[in-house]
Amino acid sequence: MVEVPKLEMAEVIEIVNSYAAEARAAAHDEHKGYPLLAEVVGGTADAFPAVRLTELQSLAGEAYEVFVAAEAGSDVAGPVNALLAPAAPTPTCTSEGGIEWEVHKGADTLRASIAIALLDWLHTRGAERLGTCHGTRCGDAFADLSPSGRKIYCSNGCLNRHKVAEHRRRARSA
Repeated sequence: MVEVPKLEMAEVIEIVNSYAAEARAAAHDEHKGYPLLAEVVGGTADAFPAVRLTELQSLAGEAYEVFVAAEAGSDVAGPVNALLAPAAPTPTCTSEGGIEWEVHKGADTLRASIAIALLDWLHTRGAERLGTCHGTRCGDAFADLSPSGRKIYCSNGCLNRHKVAEHRRRARSA
């Protein structure tokens, strides 16, 4: 059995937004190159075996479906279970009473890490705190940590671009 490294939700979002074809297309980033996985997940990259770009894109696309389903108010269990099933992570109890996850094949660690991070988020914060950006030229996934839980843009940059576009639209029509 191989231990599954823990990913933070911010790292999952970076993977999704960097490699998922749908998110890249919405942002018109198809022509841009792809970052190395080590640039996206930082210090935990060594814990994952080499992953081909096509596999990474497919995995990010599957994870993106969780954010799309959450945004639409649909059931997220299907996409999360679709991520979990191929890796079949097994929980184990640590001597301190915590939980660690393991998979049979090292090649499944990244899939399991992403799925477990999403599962943990859904369990602790709920699907209503996941979504995709409402920005004009953006479709990035985001996780809402705001106190009100009403975030609809992935970043302040997208929010500001939206406000500027609305201001210009109103100025043209006046």
